[in-house]
Amino acid sequence: MKINLIALFFTLFISFNYAQNETKHLKAIDDFLTIEYPKNEPGAVVLIAKKGKIIFEEAYGLASLKSKQKLKTDMVFQIASITKQFVAAAILQLVENGKMTLKDTIQKYVPYYPSKKHPITIHHLLSQTSGIPEYFILEDDELHLLAKEHTPKELIAYYKDEPLSFKPGEKWNYSNSNYPLLGAALEKVTGLSLKEYLQKNIFEPLKMNSTGLWYNDNIKKKRIPIGYNHKNDSLFPAPKIIGSAMYAAGGVVSTTNDLFLWNRALIDKTIISKFVVDELITEKIIDSGERTGYGYGVFLKNISGSPTVQHGGNLYGFTSTVLHLPNEDVFVSILANTKYDRTEEIANYIASLLIDKPLEIFSSKEISKELLKDYVGVYEMHSEEISRTFEIKLFDGKVLLSDPKEPESSAFLTPSKKDILLLKVASAYFKFTRNEQDLITGFTVKQNGDMFIFKKIK
Repeated sequence: MKINLIALFFTLFISFNYAQNETKHLKAIDDFLTIEYPKNEPGAVVLIAKKGKIIFEEAYGLASLKSKQKLKTDMVFQIASITKQFVAAAILQLVENGKMTLKDTIQKYVPYYPSKKHPITIHHLLSQTSGIPEYFILEDDELHLLAKEHTPKELIAYYKDEPLSFKPGEKWNYSNSNYPLLGAALEKVTGLSLKEYLQKNIFEPLKMNSTGLWYNDNIKKKRIPIGYNHKNDSLFPAPKIIGSAMYAAGGVVSTTNDLFLWNRALIDKTIISKFVVDELITEKIIDSGERTGYGYGVFLKNISGSPTVQHGGNLYGFTSTVLHLPNEDVFVSILANTKYDRTEEIANYIASLLIDKPLEIFSSKEISKELLKDYVGVYEMHSEEISRTFEIKLFDGKVLLSDPKEPESSAFLTPSKKDILLLKVASAYFKFTRNEQDLITGFTVKQNGDMFIFKKIK
């Protein structure tokens, strides 16, 4: 009896400490998000769940700068490339039911996509190893195409005659072009539109009532936030987009709560089968045996050694991230109504706190004007792939970053702490270096896992 009482006391003590830590972490997260998304700017909705239970759900910032309407947790966002995991799951359902195989070539279902020098299979498309180049790169004078209705065939026509960048299976390269082909294949096999298939076989069974391939009549206008783009450090409403232009590469709209339901379905493996889930989250390899860090429609990464299943989305006016740590069963969803918001970095930070492996993240903070003067100068970077020059100067007491060759593309850097400045419009941060005389010698830019080193030249 004594042993049982001691064991019970120890268990209660551990549980109490854990609850205290979680409360402290959630307070730190809320404090950070309040600074990250000021109440008078576009913002984000954030949902956090642990072991199947929602422990945090908040909205920050504005849904509309014009009307000053606040964001709410039930608002419906364009989730862009998170769409791909739904399309991948749908294709895998057809594979499981014997309607197609992963080894089938795409021409079997989409005959108007011409045969290339090497066969392209369903597997190549799902795993981003096809070699098909990116179609979704638009210049400013082409943005009107986003508001034009497209059939899948019309979308594919933009790139069907382009040569492959590499032999399928030889390399991994993320390309939105892969997924319209998968959507068209699904429509050929099922006789349904992609919108109808996803609604019938995924969204309705999972009660994802605010999710669809673009907006539907069930979603009231007041629940749709305005998306904003940055230009010259100002915010402008994003260009008009019609869902058919995004289609299978990025046309789904959803809420943080519906994305939580999707995550639980992948864990439960009932409505979405074990076969489908296992294929989705199993890392694929290329022909050389090299790992890709990608499954079918999801990235497979880690936070300080803890595996993650995640994907982001970036569309005109919107940025999104869903992230799940399977071992710890922590889920984070962030939907923001600005382009190039740093949702992935923030989701990683949030998850790292909840598993007690905290990552470093920087937030805005005022620093002295005297210190800001240290950063003024001209900086250069040279490599085999790229050469770039940036100038930093003070303008109205703010740090202005510009390219001497493109002065119209300037943007303000936001101070975080000594020698750390944030470029919020590009989800990047600048870390300045000093010599023994405490003079600035250059800076390192970190953005989405990439790093660029600049030296000060004057």
